[in-house]
Amino acid sequence: MVTKSFQVHPAIQSDLEAIKRFDEFGGSRQQEIASGTCLVVKNEEIVIGYVSYEPLGLLGQPLLTFLCVHPDFRRQGMATALVMAVQSVVKGRKLISSTEDWCVGTQRIFERLGWSRIGQISEINKDGSAEWFYAISLNAG
Repeated sequence: MVTKSFQVHPAIQSDLEAIKRFDEFGGSRQQEIASGTCLVVKNEEIVIGYVSYEPLGLLGQPLLTFLCVHPDFRRQGMATALVMAVQSVVKGRKLISSTEDWCVGTQRIFERLGWSRIGQISEINKDGSAEWFYAISLNAG
């Protein structure tokens, strides 16, 4: 399914049901939506992806926590647009995130956007995989 136009917006409570249909992560996005730290990408009026972040997530720096796009809309720039949107709204020295060592798609997004791999924790995930950490410098604010 190819999307022709999409827009990134702050998520609202009514987006929660659509997010639940494709969300691959544990927990609920409800608190993130309520606190204004969740953005969605919509194709027309349909939520097809989201990103959430914590403004002071890791050592006082913003942390991109979850990034997920509906499988039917992947590889069309939605995740990249979501990451760029977070980069444009957070304040701090660096924006930090992580992904599993096997998650090549997210690694490629970070690398294309100029993020650097800054470390890893080996065998931390349930499947035994490592978690790779990435960061990008921000305009301190």
